[in-house]
Amino acid sequence: MQGFKRKQSGLTLVSTLIVGMFLVAALMLGLKLVPVFTEYSAVKGAFKSIISSTDVQQSATVFRNAFAKYAQINDINSVDPQTIVVTKEDGRAYLSVDYRREVELFGNCGLYFDFSVASEGAKGK
Repeated sequence: MQGFKRKQSGLTLVSTLIVGMFLVAALMLGLKLVPVFTEYSAVKGAFKSIISSTDVQQSATVFRNAFAKYAQINDINSVDPQTIVVTKEDGRAYLSVDYRREVELFGNCGLYFDFSVASEGAKGK
């Protein structure tokens, strides 16, 4: 009776280490990027909340102060309240801001994200 010859299949130790290094690098990149997009989402939520709860007739300072309070509670550090543009058109208020978020990766390498957030207009109360 003849024995069956089977080809070996699978990963070698070296290829397993290489695949593992890529997975660890991807995981670390993901962990560094999650806070960036969480903050972006918090800024959008802040604008929505502020627009719906603040009277359109209020001054731009009132809108900026409301954002400063919201930012302190929700740990928004990338947006300075003074850079928020408050516009009023046709009885509606709009908030918008452009900001950059930098993420250091290693050494002198990093990623830059440019965000532009604008609110939906809310009618006066």
